[in-house]
Amino acid sequence: MRGNDYNTAMTEPNSSPQSSAQADPAKLATPASSSTPASSSTPEYASRLRRKSSSPSWSVTLMLVFLLLAVVIGAGAWFSQKRFDTAGREVANQVQVFTAQLVETKREAKLALGLVESQAKLIVDLQHSLAESKSQFEGLEEAWASFNQGMEDSMLANDIDRLVTLASQQLRLASNVNNAVMALETALSTLVRADRPRFAAVRRAISADLDRLRSVPLVDVSALSVRLETLSTLIGRAPLLVPDAAVPKVAALSADAAQAPAVQPAAAQVAAAAPAQVTPLGVSQSVSSDPLAGEAWWDIAWRKSVLWSKAVAVFVAKELASVVSIQRVSDASALLMSPEQGTQLRANLRTRVLTAQMALLMHQPSVWRAEIASIEASLATRYDPKAVDTVTALRLVRELASASVVAALPDMSDSIAALEAVRVQELNKKSEN
Repeated sequence: MRGNDYNTAMTEPNSSPQSSAQADPAKLATPASSSTPASSSTPEYASRLRRKSSSPSWSVTLMLVFLLLAVVIGAGAWFSQKRFDTAGREVANQVQVFTAQLVETKREAKLALGLVESQAKLIVDLQHSLAESKSQFEGLEEAWASFNQGMEDSMLANDIDRLVTLASQQLRLASNVNNAVMALETALSTLVRADRPRFAAVRRAISADLDRLRSVPLVDVSALSVRLETLSTLIGRAPLLVPDAAVPKVAALSADAAQAPAVQPAAAQVAAAAPAQVTPLGVSQSVSSDPLAGEAWWDIAWRKSVLWSKAVAVFVAKELASVVSIQRVSDASALLMSPEQGTQLRANLRTRVLTAQMALLMHQPSVWRAEIASIEASLATRYDPKAVDTVTALRLVRELASASVVAALPDMSDSIAALEAVRVQELNKKSEN
């Protein structure tokens, strides 16, 4: 219904003069037929007239629809063409980029191919060089094997001879058992690795020499060094026969030691008499407690005078002993030494102790015995024989003199003889060849 109203509204303003002309005859004919009743003819006429007026509206509608469709199709075609053009340009750009990349890839592929070819040629050359080097190495190895076939025994004998000679030198010159053992162990390990039947006798001889060297008693160098240091300390501390810078009161000390037994009884008597000399407050108590309180006063005075005279005699004897002393010496020149000479004597004895220590380290028994004998003579003649430090130093020197600084070392005669036998066999074999 809305469509009919819309068509009617659209057709009403667009009525042409022809339609109005066509309507005029109807209008003109209307008076002629006015005699007919109005109620019966008006609706039919209106409906016919409406149908006539609505017939051209469908064509206009179709035309508008087709026009709209054409506009929409044209716009869609235009937009599609525009998008197609844009997509075509993008595709063209991408094609150009891909083409450039393809060209670059082809160029790089050509370069890589050329490099691969050059590397392949280089590898081929290296393979040829490796094959040639391998063939040369095999030839050299064969030549070396043929050359060493007769020289290996000689070279091995030279190496063993050098090691055995080194061990013998360490024993003879330095008396160093450890270095000799190391040299012989190296020689024995070399023979074990070589595993030559011709050197079996040499191996047995070196093993026997090693057993003899390992059984040699070693000198206790550390203990002897400690004793030498103790001796040096005693030499610097023991008193000489005359006073010196180290012990300036030797005579007084010796006199005190000589008079010690006589002084002790006098001191005991004085100590026994001392309780009688008390303060005045305790006089009555001491008299009452003393069993001799009933003696006369002259007896007490006499006993006190005797005790005091004994104390004075002891004091005078001590002072005279410090002035005049009597000693028995074997060398008279020992009493004529000055304090400076005494200091020099101690320094010389310390130097001899150091020399003896060097002789101990170098395993020189002759130097050791000479230095120890000199130190013992100086201690016996220049030092006070009654001093405790002197007695200790003399006992220590005699112990050191009896010690041995070098042990009885075996020689390498068996190993050297076995090597000489191997060399003689080799010379005989060469002469036969």
